[in-house]
Amino acid sequence: MSPAATATALTTPTAPTTTGALPGHVENLTGAQTDMLKAMWSRLFELFKQKGTEYKPEPKTEKAPSVKKTGWFGKKAATEEKSTDVFLGTTTDPSWMSLPLEKALPLIPGTQLRATFWNMVATDNPDAVVLRFLRARKWDIDAAYNMITNTLRWRLHMRVDDIVALGENGIRDELNKLQPDLGDCFITQLNSGKAYLGGPDKADRGICFINVNLHRKEDQPSEVIKLLTIYVMETSRMIVHQPVEAACIVFNMDGFTLKNMDFDFVKFLVTCFEAYYPETLGSCLIHKAPWVFSTVWSLITPLLDPVVASKIHFTKDVDELTQYVDIPALPGNISGEKDKKTKDEATKVDPVSPGTLDKPSTPAYQEYLSMIETYEAETNQWTKIKSAEKDASCSARRELARELRLARVNAERDIRGPSSYEAKGLATINEKGRLILDFGGDWTPLDITESV
Repeated sequence: MSPAATATALTTPTAPTTTGALPGHVENLTGAQTDMLKAMWSRLFELFKQKGTEYKPEPKTEKAPSVKKTGWFGKKAATEEKSTDVFLGTTTDPSWMSLPLEKALPLIPGTQLRATFWNMVATDNPDAVVLRFLRARKWDIDAAYNMITNTLRWRLHMRVDDIVALGENGIRDELNKLQPDLGDCFITQLNSGKAYLGGPDKADRGICFINVNLHRKEDQPSEVIKLLTIYVMETSRMIVHQPVEAACIVFNMDGFTLKNMDFDFVKFLVTCFEAYYPETLGSCLIHKAPWVFSTVWSLITPLLDPVVASKIHFTKDVDELTQYVDIPALPGNISGEKDKKTKDEATKVDPVSPGTLDKPSTPAYQEYLSMIETYEAETNQWTKIKSAEKDASCSARRELARELRLARVNAERDIRGPSSYEAKGLATINEKGRLILDFGGDWTPLDITESV
């Protein structure tokens, strides 16, 4: 049976329960933590009301070609321009990112901050998203608020919502318009085999396998690798389902040489996890790192937040790796099983259609917007109630989050550009509107539509 047929055949929801949630997570909050969550929501609602300053981008002039990067670990030549990006950062006021947060934030229209906030939530439980920032800043409300607002301005600057809306071939077309062959380079890198999605690990998290020996810094401009990173991270968020909030990354270092080292990419990835996607890295496994990597690692270590560093584990062979990931979930180039591939590797599909930046107008999308307004109104009322140690509104809010998730799943194809990952059946919205997760192999397809 094909992946699509298998997904369609599923009729009974099998969503995991949030029973036994970890402390500080949805449905396992103290009264004090609940009040902090309410305070965060109240501040966000006030932020979304601000007027800000409308920004209209000026027509872009053609930039000079970038100077080829030189130096060990891809350090930039002193004469190179700071940025040659043609897509990223081109639709927002540069001061939104260059100014300190306290000066930049009042300039940004609240409507834009609100829109990118809800796109960040996507199909997730909204409370779970806000709680990640609170946990990441150890329940310091001011620090958590600064972190989430800094993330929102970064998402606007990096055009994350546009990346999601365009999908892989929409990104290709937009980049090719801006610079010949740049979009084709993006697709080449997407299909290069350097990154595959699969899983699960032993905590039921999705996995991104990165074959480091296939990466060369000079093979693509830095903008392409940033776009690719954001695209994969945002696409993989489609499989987020409570209580599985985080993902696993496996860096396959087999065959690594210094030619494969891209220090700028490492810094970008570390910053993403620490500053813009908090609490979403479950574990990072560095597999079969050669001795030469020890020099590189000594340069990376100072960049790492202690919390992120604690999630990094080195494995020297398959026996050690299987402490974190079972053999059936490992691709053949790691497990040593000839011709074995992940579902992502093994499934071949035709190129998907490009997405669009046109605003959706479908009934499903309008229903989703209406559900956001309902959720905000109910949450605004909830914030005004002082919490008891056991908050009685817990089940009611979970039901509200479930209805919002259903509305978002129903509108997902209007919001998210087509991806080869969905075409391959890794995460599929079937004809009944159910969101099905299927890692392939021994994994039983799972209906995660109502996993909030």
